[in-house]
Amino acid sequence: MPDIAFATSGSTGPPVTWLRTEERLHAEVTLVHEAVLGSARFGRIVSYAPPGHLYGRLYGRELPRLAGIPVTGLWDEPLTLPPLDDGVPTLLVCLPSTWQLLARHVPALARHGRVTALHSTAPATPAAHHVAGRLADTGFRAHELLGSTETGAVAHRPVNGDQTAGLPWRLLPDVEMLPGSVPDSDAPARHLRVGSPRLARRAGTEAPPEDWELPDLVTPVGRRAFHHLGRASRLVKVNGVRCDLARVEDLARARCPGLDLVCAPVGDPVRGEHYEVFYAAPGPVDPTAVRRSLGRLPSGLPAPRAVHRVPRIPRSSTGKVRTAELTAARPAQEAEHV
Repeated sequence: MPDIAFATSGSTGPPVTWLRTEERLHAEVTLVHEAVLGSARFGRIVSYAPPGHLYGRLYGRELPRLAGIPVTGLWDEPLTLPPLDDGVPTLLVCLPSTWQLLARHVPALARHGRVTALHSTAPATPAAHHVAGRLADTGFRAHELLGSTETGAVAHRPVNGDQTAGLPWRLLPDVEMLPGSVPDSDAPARHLRVGSPRLARRAGTEAPPEDWELPDLVTPVGRRAFHHLGRASRLVKVNGVRCDLARVEDLARARCPGLDLVCAPVGDPVRGEHYEVFYAAPGPVDPTAVRRSLGRLPSGLPAPRAVHRVPRIPRSSTGKVRTAELTAARPAQEAEHV
């Protein structure tokens, strides 16, 4: 059987196709089912993740097929509530936006008592922590996966409400954490570099790489766990689509010459993370005009959540943007939502 192709979004550069054998897909599904979900027996799977994405393919198609579990695909109906009135053990394959839906139905989830949620593609949202916290004393369980198109899932941790932030990520059994490069920073962190028999093969190459370095910054906790500090690159994921803020800035400055313009990552209650544009101008420049220019970004590159005009872009003595100072002031600034 030919290898199965999964492409990166192309928002951080040209799209790259990564190939996986069916055997490796099945190996990952089996591993996560055993190591993360505890070999739980589900009577139903409800997936909000599209099967064209690796995560959606694994848990909305391969897991149901291997385990003989009926599946309902709701990636085209994201506001549709899963069945919660029959007590059937249910696995929910969640996107960041799914948690807003679940947050409106916490009592029904509590009454059901046999729901497990799997989360990936972006950091767990505030709504995810809210739901998990409210349902802590019921049969509800939630787990978060960390990985990429290139690596597949590499680590996991439970989503336990407000306690989640202090919980380390634990490597999946077949993943090894290797010495990663150290960023140009004084922070006690390094890039997450892993070895795994499930690494994908880049199209046009004969074999998968021996290891892979992700853009995630971590501090190890022993050999098999780590705390996640964020991404070293200026990469955010908006609904699972990779967006390189440096690339957006280059495009935006070319379309809006004369502006001092930067992109800043922000948390998002629906998508997990997003970004906003801030600009300063020597003369009157309407945020609506800037917004229209940024609304025509290349196909697949998410537009900013909002555009803000500010008196100046705060920078350090070395010219680095003071992002925290910039975003902290945004409620008082003029903004145009995209």
